[in-house]
Amino acid sequence: MAMDGIDGAMKPELLLADQAYMVVRDLLVTLQIAPGAVINEEVLGRSLGMGRTPVREALKRLVLEKLVVVYPRRGTFAAEVNVQDLGFTLDVRIPLEGLAATRAAQYADAADIEALEALLADLGTEKDSRALLDLDARFHRMVYHCARNPYLEATLSQYLNLSMRILYLVADRVPNLPGHLAEQREILEAIESHDPSHAEKVAVEHLAVFEREMNAVLLSHA
Repeated sequence: MAMDGIDGAMKPELLLADQAYMVVRDLLVTLQIAPGAVINEEVLGRSLGMGRTPVREALKRLVLEKLVVVYPRRGTFAAEVNVQDLGFTLDVRIPLEGLAATRAAQYADAADIEALEALLADLGTEKDSRALLDLDARFHRMVYHCARNPYLEATLSQYLNLSMRILYLVADRVPNLPGHLAEQREILEAIESHDPSHAEKVAVEHLAVFEREMNAVLLSHA
């Protein structure tokens, strides 16, 4: 089973269950495990080189995060993707992204800024839409980390994952993706300047504009 675009997976310091969670999460988010596909713990564990226990624990977390569903007497499946849910996920994300950017501007250190800079450098050279989406998700997750609030990070990560599944599904229809992602530069500059109010403003505007553009595309193809 391919595992492209894995974000930070298989780090040796992580517990096996955490490693399994990160790998399976990314396979689901990038649709390498297709929506609606049957998930067999034993088969998945073999493909990852892991036992059933860490995979089972990972799947329990992914059920809570609405990436996996379990039907009694039927089995475990990758959750379906409904493009109309993008608006619902962004309703949650937009204000909380502003809060995360605010806190990142307050708490990000030099190593954080360097990591964000490296991601933006990759964004500037990448052309493939799926690779761009992967870099975008990594940038957002790094901003959440910089916010230094584990509850905020967990909540935003969950809704980011749900949003990204929709974007991977319609990757070829995402309008002006390179240009949109280039706007992350302004968010980074606000964080680097330790300007919380500006960081919040640009982070909220960034997603609000993207939501309007995506809604127009999705409605035109409904």
